[in-house]
Amino acid sequence: MDVRFVDELTGDAVDPSTITYYTTNNGVQTPTVTYSGATSPAVGVIARLGAGWYRTFVDTTLMSGDAYGTYEGDGAAQAVGERWFYISPRGVKP
Repeated sequence: MDVRFVDELTGDAVDPSTITYYTTNNGVQTPTVTYSGATSPAVGVIARLGAGWYRTFVDTTLMSGDAYGTYEGDGAAQAVGERWFYISPRGVKP
């Protein structure tokens, strides 16, 4: 699950001071993951791929139906971004 943080006035990429991510599925929220300097994404790890660009992987093994991934940035870039995705028996549909 990717997110890009940009300055809405200039359109320039900006890095928040703190970044967190969690998924909500069927009313249940996964534990919050916090960015800690990683450069390679994994389940439970937020990675910085470039200026303002971050990615994490989501383990959907025990999930089904509608899900929402939520990134929150604080400090230099204060923003909340939510993305819907659907988990079917055949896999995830963006």
